[in-house]
Amino acid sequence: MQNRILQILPMGHRQLINASLLMVLGLLLSPVILAAEAPSGVPVTVVYPEQKEVTEWDEYTGRFVAFERVDIRARVAGYLQDIHFTDGEWVEKGALLFSLDPRPFVAAISAAKAEQARAATNLILAEQEFRRAKRLVAQKAMSQEELDVRSATMEARKADVEAARSALVIAELDLEYSRISAPISGQISNKKVDIGNLIDAGGEQVLTNIVAEQPVYFVFDLSESNYLQYKRQRNSLGDDTLVDQASTVQVRLLDEQEYQHEGRVDFVDTHFDERTGTIRLRALFDSNADGLLLPGSFGRVRLPARTPGLVLLIPDAAVMSDMAEKIVMTVDKDNLVQPKKVELGALYQGLRIIRSGIEADDRIITEGLLRVRPGVKVAPQVSDAAEGRL
Repeated sequence: MQNRILQILPMGHRQLINASLLMVLGLLLSPVILAAEAPSGVPVTVVYPEQKEVTEWDEYTGRFVAFERVDIRARVAGYLQDIHFTDGEWVEKGALLFSLDPRPFVAAISAAKAEQARAATNLILAEQEFRRAKRLVAQKAMSQEELDVRSATMEARKADVEAARSALVIAELDLEYSRISAPISGQISNKKVDIGNLIDAGGEQVLTNIVAEQPVYFVFDLSESNYLQYKRQRNSLGDDTLVDQASTVQVRLLDEQEYQHEGRVDFVDTHFDERTGTIRLRALFDSNADGLLLPGSFGRVRLPARTPGLVLLIPDAAVMSDMAEKIVMTVDKDNLVQPKKVELGALYQGLRIIRSGIEADDRIITEGLLRVRPGVKVAPQVSDAAEGRL
């Protein structure tokens, strides 16, 4: 049948098919041919896992947020008369930032003082009339009803005095609010309004904002599985919280290779986000002297995945994929290839952490992986880096 098909096809196609069949046959038989050519087995390079005490880390992406950030708004309405800062400068708490035209507020204070004086005078008169009426009632020269009216009038005049006193306090506060000061120390943004504009008192108009440069927060999210892992790890140490001095984290910025900034977790949210299935964590960084940790910028944070301990490390090139699993090719005592499923950790100094699946005395194939199959006999040669382990 095969010969009939080849006879029907043109000569060029027949040659192409024959070449393809030879290539497939060669690939299938290459381990057998290599084994036949090398009685001791297929030559491969192996290494022994390196044992070292390391701290494993998990990495996440997050962003910096300000420790304190205040939007500056006016509490009273008025015309902006003066601006007392330069855009972007450092301001201290209590520093004067904006001044509104004070004349309406000064006039309101004068009116409130006059109203307070009038109310005090009316109270004095009401008290005198009440005392006079009280004597007349005792002499039966005035009815009790008239005495009650004068008593109520006196109490009303007392209330007028209190209202006038409160109005004066409000007027003085309005004058104080016409001078807008910094509520915190920090770097101030640019002004959002210019001198001469009418400032609203509704609180919707932002004049500028101030951000405290240090300390600074870093927020990031953990998946439910990662959170449970960390929680159980801390519980095993007798600590039921992730918030303390021991929960250290390290952050690197987008242009940094090393994790140069160290902080601590100071807040864990109370619940998981129903939309994302994650929980929010916040780390506090006390030092930001160089000003690199700006609110709004992104970074990579890493947390200790496990307590420090001995782990096995192998070259990352030795790890192969088998569907959804990771395997490494090992050489047993009979020099036969045996695959082993492994659980991978993070990279550490160029080597891959292996959490489970291999032992310290396993010989791991690092070179010649394409020439071997499970069960094939090999001639292992220990690499120079691992000869000291023999």
